[in-house]
Amino acid sequence: MLHAKRIHLPSQEYELTEGGRALTAFSLSRGSIGARFTLRGAGYLVRTHRFSGVYELLDSDGTVVATTDRVRRSWNMTCSGRVIPFRQTAAASREYTMTGDDGRPAGTIRHTGHVHSETTADLPGVELVLQVFALVVVLLRRRRKRAAAAVRSTSLAGG
Repeated sequence: MLHAKRIHLPSQEYELTEGGRALTAFSLSRGSIGARFTLRGAGYLVRTHRFSGVYELLDSDGTVVATTDRVRRSWNMTCSGRVIPFRQTAAASREYTMTGDDGRPAGTIRHTGHVHSETTADLPGVELVLQVFALVVVLLRRRRKRAAAAVRSTSLAGG
């Protein structure tokens, strides 16, 4: 099981561990187009397409490793011809469930901790780098929704 925890609460920097062992760290800084991380010595970029809601995982050569369709309540991750469906199963984007080939829940990505400062991913049968990608996508989606809500509240307040 993967566990992402904010390094410092006001920041958007996360440390990612698996079974208590540090794997990588990444930042979801404002204004960035995604996140970069290194896993087992290889560098990756999660690229966000701002207006379409689509995400891509690129390796250090710029080759697309995996993609998502538009991330909403239900979305798919595609990699090596395999399509992995996810759907939101809890309010306020607190939990996404991965659906297996038989249509049953096969894994979860869940926000936990104080002010949702932690996120866990339990996605059995999915390659580690793809698990990290899915977890980062959910965090980026959450950040995007929160930023949109802040803009709406500011415009409604007349500021």
